[in-house]
Parts: sequence; C-alpha cells; structure tokens
Amino acid sequence: MDEAPPAVDESGPEQSPNDGGQDETTPSKGGSTLQFLASLLFLSVVVVVAVLWFMTMLSPPWYAPPEADDASASDTAQQAEFALVENLQKIRESGASWKLRISDEAVNAWLAIRLVKWLAHEGHPPWPEYLGLPQVHTTPSGMVIAIELVPDNGARRVLGLQLAPAITDQTMHLAIVGGLIGRLPVPSPPGSLLELVREAASDGDEASILAVDYLIDGADFPSEVELVDGRIVRLDAITLEEGAFVLEARTLPRR
Repeated sequence: MDEAPPAVDESGPEQSPNDGGQDETTPSKGGSTLQFLASLLFLSVVVVVAVLWFMTMLSPPWYAPPEADDASASDTAQQAEFALVENLQKIRESGASWKLRISDEAVNAWLAIRLVKWLAHEGHPPWPEYLGLPQVHTTPSGMVIAIELVPDNGARRVLGLQLAPAITDQTMHLAIVGGLIGRLPVPSPPGSLLELVREAASDGDEASILAVDYLIDGADFPSEVELVDGRIVRLDAITLEEGAFVLEARTLPRR
C-alpha cells in the first residue's frame, strides 16, 4: 500500500513582524522632517523674541537729551523761546495768517535746558529724578514724545507715545496713534504701555497726573490763546514734517 505524501505547509516561512518593512524603532523620513521643521520653528520664535526684547532695551537714536551745561543747546533753547514769544506778540494785520516752523532740535534743547528751570519758576514740583527729560521726534505720520525710566535697579528703558494732532472747530485734539518701547515700535499701544506711562507720572503733582490721564484718554485743547493785550492768536493747522512741525495761525483783534 502506497504511503501518503507528506503534507506541505503552504503558509510559507514564518516572517518577523518587521520583515519587509521599516523597524518601528527607527523614525520615518517624514517624521524626521517634521521634527526638524518643528525645531526650526521653535528656534526662530526664540530668536525673534530675543531680538524684540533686546530692541526694547535700546534707546532710540534720536533720544539724546543735551547736557544742562551744553552751551550750544542753551543758545538753541533761548532762540527757540524768543522766536515763539516774538511771533505770538508781533503786531500784525488783523486776521492775517502767519506760520512758524519749529524744529525737533529746538524743542529738545528747550526741554533739556529750560524745562527744569521753568517748572521751578512756575512753582511746580521738580522733575522726578527717576525720569529722563522728555524728547520729541517728529515725522509726517506723528510726533513721538518719549521719556526714559531710570529705576533703582539701573535697567533704563525709553517709553514713548506717538501723537497725531488735528484741529477742528477751534479745538486741537491729540490722538495716540502708536508708541514705542526702546527701539521697538508699537503700532497701537497696548494697555501695559499706557499703564507704564501712567505709573511714571504717578509721583508728580496732581496737575501732572491729570495731564497724563487726559492725554492718554485723548486730549482736547483750545486752539486759541489770549495775549496780555487782549488780542487772540488762533491756531488753524499743524503740519508735521521730518524733524520739525509748522504752526499756521492768525492774530485776531480784541473781543
């Protein structure tokens, strides 16, 4: 009797779960690429944050108050003050329009040389020691008014608000359109920047605190000034230029 042929295992040789495939412990090419991109993105964010933080610690190149004993700045401040008073008091044809161009250099010289003396003369509290003197920087898009905070720990930082003046219905309105922290521009000042400005003014007199609050909330000022002889100087327009601003006004007769 013939023997039956041996059974044939048709299942084939036993394979390891990873035979013919990639080792599960080895990341795929796509996974490596994603990890690299994620690491690159994280590194980019860290670099950007570091650069922005570094910019906040740098003073703007234009923020450089002259020293109190700077003879040239003293002359500039005195000439600027004289020019303003002369143009305001000048006898003119009634209703005639006139213009006065004032440079940032002149304003900054006055702020650095004359402001402290003016505060003392007017009976206001002295300028706080922890604040650097204010300086301005004018461009066609706005005027930046900046101060330097000088805290006890020595970490100085310049804060600024960018203002856009507008005159309508004999009222001058100053709107905050931007700001800066160090050299970092802030297109729309966040509440934290405005609070820093409020805090910087908190040790001043009541008038200074109210003035800062008024400015931050959007300030309106009369565009007319009455002279000692009763005449009225009406400011009609303010034109901002690079490094200067132009006042356009009229001198009106007594009312």
